[in-house]
Amino acid sequence: MIFNSITAKTALLVGGLVLATGVAMAPHPADARVYVGIGVGGPLFYGPGYYGPGPYYYGPPVVYAPPPVVYAPQPQVTYINPPRQSYYYCDNPQGYYPNVQSCSTAWREVPATPAPAGR
Repeated sequence: MIFNSITAKTALLVGGLVLATGVAMAPHPADARVYVGIGVGGPLFYGPGYYGPGPYYYGPPVVYAPPPVVYAPQPQVTYINPPRQSYYYCDNPQGYYPNVQSCSTAWREVPATPAPAGR
């Protein structure tokens, strides 16, 4: 049987697609690498391409500003002299109010003595 050029090209194209699909679907071996090493404090060998620790950038210094101090005005203290307390005495019947409820004469005002200082 003789293949014409279109049939040959089509057959080669289909064959190539089948081959490419088969290669793509084939399982690949795992490409894992495991390295085991022991290091104390840092690397013992600086290989090519190692230039040591680079310059460190610390940025601008941090400035901590304390909060402003606010002084509240002190309230003005006003001292008021308490009113002088008085007792009321009755001559007839003799006694002080409220022990004596009614008095036949005028009530006599008796100033109360202030308490001694320091008490």
